[in-house]
Formats: sequence, C-alpha cells, structure tokens
Amino acid sequence: MWRYRFVNATPALVVVLAGLLTPVSSHGAERYFLIMMSSQRSPKNPNFSHTFATFVRVDPAAPGTMETRTISWMPCTGTVRVQALRPECGRNYGLHETVEWALQSEQRVSIWGPYEIEPELYHRADRRFEELERGTIRYKTYDGFHHSERVSNCIHAVSTINHRHRLRIASPGWGDLASFIVLETMMPSIVDRRRTHDWLIPLLKLDRYPIAYRKALPRSVLAVSSGIPLFVRDARPFVSYGPPPVRGR
Repeated sequence: MWRYRFVNATPALVVVLAGLLTPVSSHGAERYFLIMMSSQRSPKNPNFSHTFATFVRVDPAAPGTMETRTISWMPCTGTVRVQALRPECGRNYGLHETVEWALQSEQRVSIWGPYEIEPELYHRADRRFEELERGTIRYKTYDGFHHSERVSNCIHAVSTINHRHRLRIASPGWGDLASFIVLETMMPSIVDRRRTHDWLIPLLKLDRYPIAYRKALPRSVLAVSSGIPLFVRDARPFVSYGPPPVRGR
C-alpha cells in the first residue's frame, strides 16, 4: 500500500499542493481517480506483459494528503510463466515496484488517465486490494477453470473490481489490449472520459519514467463479458513519452 503524506513538506510545496487539490465539486467532498496501466514487449510476449491499475483518493480538506490503492497481481517470484501448470504464490506489487519491474525487463509501460471516478469504484478497489493483501489468492497466468477469489491472473485481479464474474478476452488478450478492455468496463464509473487529470502524475512521481500516455487503443479487439461481445473500434493511439504537460484541474 502506497501512502504519500506531505505533512512535513516545505511551506512552498504545501501551497502548490493546496492549489492542485482545491475541490471542484461543492461541499469540499473527497475526490477519487483511476490510472489504468499496462506493460508489454514488442513484439508481444505474454511472459513479458502485465495489466495493473492505481486508484487514488484525495481529500481537499487536508491538502497534501493522498491515499492510493494499486492492484498489480503477479507471482511472488516476479517471473510470469504462461506454461505453468499449477497455481503459485501471488503477491500484490506496489506502483513503483511494478513500473521498475516492467522497465527492467524491457517492457513498454502505458497509462490511460488519470480519470476522475465515482467513489463506489474506489471503495470496490479498496476491498479488492484487501483481498489480495490477505494472501489467500494464488496466481496463475491462465486461470481458466478457477474462481477469481481463489486463483487469478493480473487481468482478473483488476477486472473483478467492477465485475465479480470473469471478463473473457479474445484476440491476443494481454498487455495493452487487456488493460484497455478492463478500462472500458469501468467507463460507467468515470466522471468524464474526455478529461485527464495530469497534475496527479508528478504527485505520484510517475514523471521520472519513460511512460507512454495513451488516449486510444492501438488495434481492434473483441472481448466477451458474460457472453456479450464488446467491439472496440480500431484507432491509432496518441502516445507521448515523459510526463504530459500539467493542465488545469
């Protein structure tokens, strides 16, 4: 669990953070955000790919306080093995730990968002985080024929936040494609899908990495959720490396 508390920050930093975290909504309500992430090699290799997400809570009444929940489910060994026959010990990795793991294994890391979300989605992510942290769930890359509360891969560790049933993905269903499909299932809980809150990137210290910031999916894909096909239109992604320019809240 990553928690950033700038209680002892310099006065100048507190002023900057107070400005960034000024509430847009009325009554000074807490605000919640989602950053969907993926990693993969090129050419694609399922043993070097990952789907993960970070959920952020900010409290405008306490400038400088931020709570995050990262869902990044991988083997305890850090080695993904599609050919593994049995479930193995799994661990929920931290945000920076995951990004560094991906970059060290020559994977490209991509981000969609940050998007502002409804509070309930954050609370469901919090419950899923606690489930993974208890250590009762095991990891398996291909987790078919297993229940997500007992065995899960990285995709289902995130997707079951929004749907307790399995999200079935066709096509090469890992890395960027899988993360985008999981993001699509969460769109009803996103306040405005056309607006990203890039001011969160430096606060989370993600601006130190060579990350691809995406606005669309790189190719067509078909997903099936509860037997209902979901078609995503082909589109060229907008990709920029390094932190995006910080725009207004």
